[in-house]
Amino acid sequence: MIQTDVAIVGAGPYGLSISAHLRARGVDHVVLGRPLESWRKDMPEDMVLKSEPFASNLWDEAGDFTLETFRVHRGLPYQHCGAPLTRRDFMSYGDWFQRNAAPDIVETYARSLRREPSGQYSLELEDGGALRARKVVLATGHMPFRETPENLRHLPAELFSHSADASDVARFAGKDVTIVGLGQSALEHAALLHEAGARVRVIGRDARVAWNGLPRPTPTLLERLTAPEGGLGAGWRAYLFSEFPRLFRQLRAESRLRIVRNGWGPSGAWWLRARVDGKVPISTGAHIEEAREHGGRVLLKLRESGGASNIFTDHVIAATGFRVDFDRLAYIDPALRAGVARVGGSPALSAGFETSVPGLFAVGAMGAATFGPVMRFMYGAKHAAPLIARRLAANAGRAGAENRAISRQPASGLIDGVRQTG
Repeated sequence: MIQTDVAIVGAGPYGLSISAHLRARGVDHVVLGRPLESWRKDMPEDMVLKSEPFASNLWDEAGDFTLETFRVHRGLPYQHCGAPLTRRDFMSYGDWFQRNAAPDIVETYARSLRREPSGQYSLELEDGGALRARKVVLATGHMPFRETPENLRHLPAELFSHSADASDVARFAGKDVTIVGLGQSALEHAALLHEAGARVRVIGRDARVAWNGLPRPTPTLLERLTAPEGGLGAGWRAYLFSEFPRLFRQLRAESRLRIVRNGWGPSGAWWLRARVDGKVPISTGAHIEEAREHGGRVLLKLRESGGASNIFTDHVIAATGFRVDFDRLAYIDPALRAGVARVGGSPALSAGFETSVPGLFAVGAMGAATFGPVMRFMYGAKHAAPLIARRLAANAGRAGAENRAISRQPASGLIDGVRQTG
């Protein structure tokens, strides 16, 4: 039985950033999960991050472990935007951040989570162990919340997958693949599949493909005043939603939900357009009326502005995003789940990311309905990590913390560490 003040369930960007902040404040805690596992196994090998480098940091309290520091001291170029970051490069940075800033990892998963009558939390772990914590932070990411169109769910697994489960694009070489969706995941999968030798098409309901504007590595003073840069993009609206999530929380629940659902629609990164335009056929204003297996393939009946059409394809990939439904977290005890107040399908959160059940916190995609669309991206950890750390440090017990030899590495040691592990 492990006893700790805080258990963080999930070792993605939010879990690691919160851990780094708690460590700096001397709060006894553990992180459950394998670091950045969804990035490691659920994303295509040659993927490129949509977010600009300045919005692709993990976050520690002192700002010692930034992407810029990592790259500069490894002798690699860095610019805050206009230089797309590959998945491989991000993983190298993320692994370094975890080793240096968030080493308090238990590499297993929660099998069950329940709240005891005393108010503490008990977790059974998949490796057979157990853990008891005074507080729990749910940082499970978006992978449990895959959303697929209802009229595709009946297709067999060999003919249909969600984009989050289609990381191995090489297996589709020589096959005919149809991608449903017009966002970044759909468009980047289309480019990667085309480049891997698949015959690929994209279909979506929207009237057109939305492409993000070109970056501004050196914006003028006028550009900075009229369209400041935020983690969600350029412009005052994007800037406010990126940098002031606690103001977003003051909006009425209906307004918040509407903005999260419709305010940041599907779009493609500026650097991706040249890999898709003229290379991959895209049908806009189209929807699937029927899908069924036919002779080991899939027959799709489409409805477009020009009328109906049929497509025979070897595999369908639903790049249709994610929809938070707290009840999908099956490892949480039903009585505990039932006690969590909701906004839509997401938990309603306090100003410190605490749910209606005392001591239970939720971040990432589960925080978007309260704090805005920035929480759907790793940039949101910039806000969540310090808020939660301050809240937990205010009343956390210190027992056992000294045994972890928690101390923040000074900048000189950090730089040496980068050089030594490079």
